[in-house]
Amino acid sequence: MLPLSSPKFSRGFTLIEIIAVIVVLSILAVLGGKFVVESTQAYQSTQTKSRLINTSRQALERMSRQLRIALPYSLRITNNSACLEFLPIASGGNYPDYVPDSVNSAAKKTTLDVSPHSIGFGTAIYVSIGAMAPGELYGASPSSLATLTSRSVNVINFSPEKGWKQNSINKRFYLLDRPQAFCIVNNQLRFYADQDVTAGEVNTNSAFSLLAENVTSPTVPFALTLGSENRNTIVQFNITFAQANTLKGGTESVNMNHSVMIRNVP
Repeated sequence: MLPLSSPKFSRGFTLIEIIAVIVVLSILAVLGGKFVVESTQAYQSTQTKSRLINTSRQALERMSRQLRIALPYSLRITNNSACLEFLPIASGGNYPDYVPDSVNSAAKKTTLDVSPHSIGFGTAIYVSIGAMAPGELYGASPSSLATLTSRSVNVINFSPEKGWKQNSINKRFYLLDRPQAFCIVNNQLRFYADQDVTAGEVNTNSAFSLLAENVTSPTVPFALTLGSENRNTIVQFNITFAQANTLKGGTESVNMNHSVMIRNVP
C-alpha cells in the first residue's frame, strides 16, 4: 500500500475544477446579493408607506377635529379648489326673543339678551344668527354676521346695528373666531389661522402651520356638501401623500379618501 505522502496522493485541483467552483460561487453571490437588495428595498418600502400612513392619519385627524367645531354654513372652497375655509365656533347659546330680521322688519339693534354662556374655544370675534350659506358670513357686509364689541354672561353687544337676514329656527346664536383654512400650496398641506372675513379667498402668503409635505390630489382635494335645516354638512378629502424611495427609486404614495360630518344645529 502506498503511503499518503506519495506523489500519487499529492495532486491538487485541476483548472476546470477551480473554474467550476468560481462559477458556482459567483452564481450564489449574485443570487444572494439580489435577495439582500430586494429584501432591503421591500423593508424600506414598507417603512416608507408606514410613515406616510401615520403622517396622513395625523393630518386628517387634526383637520377632522378642527372642522367639527366649525359653523356648518361657514365652510367654503376657495383659491381654485386648493383651500377649505371655515369659521370656528368659540361659544353659542339661545336668545329668548326674536331678533330684527327681513320678515318682522323690527328696528335694528346692537345688543341682544342671551342665555348664560361662556367661551369654550379660541376667541370670540363675531356674532352669527340664522346663517344658511357662506355668502351670508363673508364679505364686506355679511347679512348673518356682525362684529362682537363686548359681552357678558347674559348680554352680547355687536356692531354695526343689525337687522338680520333671518332668525335661527331654534333661536340660536354663535360666537365665532376669525376664519381658518386648510390649503394645499406648493405640494404642502398647510393650516392658516387669522384670515380676513371680508376677503374673497385665503391669503396663502400669510403665516401657516405645516401639516405634511409632498401632497397632491388626483382630482380636487376638497369636496363640500352643504347642509340644510335638517341635514348635516359633509366634507370629503381626496389627498395623496408621497415620499421618495432612495433605494428602489421613484416614490411611494398613499391616497386617502376621508369624510367628515359636521352637525348642523340651526
